[in-house]
Amino acid sequence: MATPGEVLSWDVSGLQAIADDATEIANMIIKTSNTMYSMIHDDLGWKGDARRAAEDKADRERTQMRAIATAYDDLSAAAAGAAREMAHPLTEIRSIFQHYVVAPVAVADNWVVSGVEDWDSEAGVQLSRLAGLVSTLEGADAQWGAKIARANHDLEALAPASALTAATKAIEDTKQQDPRSDPDRLRTSAAAYQQIFGRAPSSPTDWKTAEALNPNSYDPKYQGVPPSIKVARIEPVPGQGIVRAAAYIPASEVFNMPENDLGDNRAEDPNFDPEHARVVTYVDYENGLIITRQNPSVTTSGEVQVGEPQVQAQQLPNGSVMIQYDAANPFAPPGSSLTGHTVNGELVIAPASGNPGTSRVVAGGEITDYPSMEIYQDNSAGNGRPVLIDPADSGSKWGPATNLPSFHEVGGGKEMFEPFKADFNDPNWERNKPTPLGSPSNPPTTVVVR
Repeated sequence: MATPGEVLSWDVSGLQAIADDATEIANMIIKTSNTMYSMIHDDLGWKGDARRAAEDKADRERTQMRAIATAYDDLSAAAAGAAREMAHPLTEIRSIFQHYVVAPVAVADNWVVSGVEDWDSEAGVQLSRLAGLVSTLEGADAQWGAKIARANHDLEALAPASALTAATKAIEDTKQQDPRSDPDRLRTSAAAYQQIFGRAPSSPTDWKTAEALNPNSYDPKYQGVPPSIKVARIEPVPGQGIVRAAAYIPASEVFNMPENDLGDNRAEDPNFDPEHARVVTYVDYENGLIITRQNPSVTTSGEVQVGEPQVQAQQLPNGSVMIQYDAANPFAPPGSSLTGHTVNGELVIAPASGNPGTSRVVAGGEITDYPSMEIYQDNSAGNGRPVLIDPADSGSKWGPATNLPSFHEVGGGKEMFEPFKADFNDPNWERNKPTPLGSPSNPPTTVVVR
């Protein structure tokens, strides 16, 4: 039996990261072996003995690679199980020691507790839990430790250095093709999500929210300059999924003074990366959160700065949300905000009315003629549909100069603002004022207009 001193020094915080990494390696090994198998069997034009020999080798290597992947999956399951079943009793034991093991109370190396004056007191009840918690902890340690050891033994027997090298290269290649699969980025997104919700993301909706909350920038052009993120809690509307809006510059480069700015260089994209836009706003109806993320601006000479978006929101009892936003380019010439050269507008996101039980939302409001706007709704399974697609009036490099000061209605238009309008004769009108979005570390709660 481990002593109290040994148990209190245990650290299981890294087990979930091991599980995630092992799963990543297993997936990439399977992907690599399938690609190799398909290429040799289906893509190469050789015939005869050479083909049969190559196919036999491909079959053997795929079998070996799948065995290695299975061992990594076993390691992932064991590490995740250990993290899941050991974290709680370990946390409880530490909490009891912190609050209740105070002189004259002492815990011996065999976990016998002495010095308790009243076992029916709060301290006595908590200290009496130690034996059961230690038993649970050691049982989980023995169970999952054996499985981790067995998975490691299998890996030592199955995984030659060449296979591991190939798997590592495959992971790096995939990260270059899809930066959003970078394990470091995924872990940071999960941590940002957990900071707000107190739990790790699990559903596709959770992960999209986590990605928008990630406090780092990963695109090389941003040179590590982080985005500016504002958030606020809202009343959840279960079944409405998540609504993602992006204001993006379709051109690769746009006019500015004294030098031009880089655009997002893309068309509308239902699976857009939240980094590949000037401003994104997410309304997560499942978890009850609004997120606005302004990404850094980059000049053609490589200078990088990020502005701070000004965003406020209101919510109606039916779940409708009105968002007022104003995001200025930090490289805009002096006085641009006075002339209207900012990305701004008012948007309402509303669960569809007159159709009880629907999971579809509608959107509308008034926005600047530039840049392009796209809004999608994803259900809890991660399947999306377009809600509003509004290309910039001019997709050319001159768009910001000629179109930013002008506005137009989109979707349901300004009519959607009516339920939010203040009645200045109502003594509660001050209470219904929009709530400014705040820091992810201390999110305000959006006012519900009544």
